[in-house]
Amino acid sequence: MKIVVVGNLAKRNEIRGRDKITTLAGGSWFAALQAAKLGHDVTLISKVSPNFPKKWIKRIEDEGIKLIKQPAWEYTDYDVEYHKDGSKTVIVNSEAGPIMSVPKIDCDIAIITSYIGNIGLNVLKNLKKKSTEEEEGNLLALDAQGFTKYVNPSGELNYVPWLEKEKYLEYTDILKLNTAELYYLTGKSTMASASDLINLGPNIILLTRGEKGAHVFYSKKRNYLKIPVSEPKKFVDKIGVGDVYNSAFIIRYKETKDIIESVYYAAAAAAFCVEKEDSKGIAGAKKLEKKFQTLKDIFLI
Repeated sequence: MKIVVVGNLAKRNEIRGRDKITTLAGGSWFAALQAAKLGHDVTLISKVSPNFPKKWIKRIEDEGIKLIKQPAWEYTDYDVEYHKDGSKTVIVNSEAGPIMSVPKIDCDIAIITSYIGNIGLNVLKNLKKKSTEEEEGNLLALDAQGFTKYVNPSGELNYVPWLEKEKYLEYTDILKLNTAELYYLTGKSTMASASDLINLGPNIILLTRGEKGAHVFYSKKRNYLKIPVSEPKKFVDKIGVGDVYNSAFIIRYKETKDIIESVYYAAAAAAFCVEKEDSKGIAGAKKLEKKFQTLKDIFLI
């Protein structure tokens, strides 16, 4: 399948006391890498400045991912500082600027990932192909994270309401969000409010809850599935796990049209992702299929 991923490529600096680890990050990297590991034809579109580390560009290209670089003065660079009480602070040192449009690319799947900065409505319009009587359309998945975050003058990321959601969700088939983002979309703190968003366009709402698993809403009748988390062999790093989950889900759903199978497949992908740092845990098709079949035997039969 042809898959287009739009979003950040970024430099992430993890700060734990005196220790600092710098890695390639950004939602688009994790989503695109999962799709590539599953053997698909992947194009990644991101704002990239001339001084973006060349070793990371090479790593992307070595994975067989086609990179369309939109010009930027700076690349996105942010710090994640972890505190003793378990909380964290995200400070954006620089950002690449908005992605306001992309080429019209014929694809089976379009994934709009989390982004520090604005993604314009024309991006969705150019990538979404709606179904007609003669031809099946493509699937467009959108992560709400980038649309519910604001970089304040001090560089700190804060939540804000997404005032233009109706315009964007009209083009969205699958919407991924967490409980905090759900509140800033609906103004309600109940998980059932996710069903309200289906009236705005999406067919499926993926409500991810970290170690508590996920809820999947898929009808205006408030039908939903509660999916348990797949326990990893070890827990090392959760960076990018939501993007991997989203990517694996939409790929499986495009192949099977089976919501239940797709969420367990995504859970298997997420479990592998957290077992190693720096996206090294993301699994290929054979390994992921074996893990999925194990979950299927436990939960679905």
